Amino acid sequence: MTARARIAVIGAGWWATTVHIPALMVNPHAELVAICDPNPARAQSAAAEADAHGYTDVTEMLAAEGLDGVIIATPHSTHYAIAAEALKAGVNVLVEKPLATSASDAWELVTMAADRGLLLAAGLTYHYAAQAPAIRDAVRHEIGELRSVNAEFSSSTGDFFVVVDENSANPNDPKAPHATTYSDPSTGGGQAHTQLTHLLGGLLWAAEEQATHVAAMTENHGLRVDLVDSFSFRLEGGALCVASSTGTTAPGVPPRHRIRFHGTKGMVEWDLLKAQADVFLEGGTVRQLENPDHLPAYGRERVSESFVNSILTNAPTPAPGAFAAASVALIEAALFAAESGKTITVPQAPFDIRES
Repeated sequence: MTARARIAVIGAGWWATTVHIPALMVNPHAELVAICDPNPARAQSAAAEADAHGYTDVTEMLAAEGLDGVIIATPHSTHYAIAAEALKAGVNVLVEKPLATSASDAWELVTMAADRGLLLAAGLTYHYAAQAPAIRDAVRHEIGELRSVNAEFSSSTGDFFVVVDENSANPNDPKAPHATTYSDPSTGGGQAHTQLTHLLGGLLWAAEEQATHVAAMTENHGLRVDLVDSFSFRLEGGALCVASSTGTTAPGVPPRHRIRFHGTKGMVEWDLLKAQADVFLEGGTVRQLENPDHLPAYGRERVSESFVNSILTNAPTPAPGAFAAASVALIEAALFAAESGKTITVPQAPFDIRES
């Protein structure tokens, strides 16, 4: 592989400047040609550090740079409009999670990419671990028909969700999380959009199914957004699932990011944090899928590396947009269910996501 992919990063904030931009700068197969952010100071500072062109306008950048791909690391509520514009311009897209904040927008992005033969990948970091495909295959092919799924995602994210006045912090500081991205319900803040996207994206991807119906409860504990979530839902094949998530894990207490898939012939327990799984099969057979010692369990830098590789080689992405969209649809329905106290039908893909 001798070619280099021309990549731009949209958003010059915390995640972009600490993860994607540094990873692209050392990737011999990527040419980081542009960085775009509506804040001129942040755009120019990040561009100067990366020896790239700085922009404040996405349309101008797309017209000028002849890009192969863009990585979108902007506030949640902006993902759809930016990704749609890039896809319409014929550019491959990697969108940080969540893919969008509504099911209709998420499914539209997947359809747009498919119609144009473009790559739409999601920044669901746990999918990019070396053992993730083997864990997915164990769920799909080794434990029989899926009957039940239990999933947990605990974290110490409460401080992210505290409402912060946008003017109370230095808006030019790219190393600080965006002041209101996570704490404002209108921008897609809260535990579900910020954290459960990881858990549900992995669950639906491994099961290769959509959720069909969901009941839910959430608690804000004085915040404007959800801090603790409990979802109960049904998959297409009939499996019943429970997913819980909290941002209240106390300092010094280990978080837990785990999914247990129970099938008619066995069980897979996936520890997302350790990037490993135990496969239990009928008859007492136990097999461990362990993360290679030389690779990080949380390979956040592998996200952009994989995106570039997929552009250059047509290799499938570990985090396809369709399953990221399915998680957006489930979260949207679950939040409606929690508000209404009713079981809600989950918006379904307008196509077979197994073929996407």
